[in-house]
Amino acid sequence: MRRGYLGIFFVAALLSGCASGPTANLALTENVKPSGARLIIYRTSALGFAIQPSYAVDGRVIGGSQAAGFVACDLPPGRHEVTVNNLPLSTNLFGQGSEKVSLDLRAGSTTYLSAQPQMGIVTPGAITLIQVTESQGRADVASLRQSTGSCGAA
Repeated sequence: MRRGYLGIFFVAALLSGCASGPTANLALTENVKPSGARLIIYRTSALGFAIQPSYAVDGRVIGGSQAAGFVACDLPPGRHEVTVNNLPLSTNLFGQGSEKVSLDLRAGSTTYLSAQPQMGIVTPGAITLIQVTESQGRADVASLRQSTGSCGAA
């Protein structure tokens, strides 16, 4: 019986690190305003589910990096800097992606950034960002859940 409780506790702990909002199919059905741009930052991997640094756009925190989740922001078109606030000791061992990405968001379009957990040297890991195509981003985000965030409207 004790083993059963341990299993339930483990599953509950695992799920607490996942996003719990509406799925992308429900959350992303509205069109981007012609005078605005949309940024989607998403994380499909459960690797390092306990590592949940925050995302920031132009220095303002907009949400957290949660496994199986995404953050959607409507922003003004133009140049924006997106960062992941990893632990200071996190080091990207494999060199994939970056903790900071500069983007030129186009009016009326959606830009997708995939948040990838990486294995770290000193700490358990870091989240890096990789820009993907719109078709890839849409496919990846389709079954994910929206994380709560505080993005300003365009």
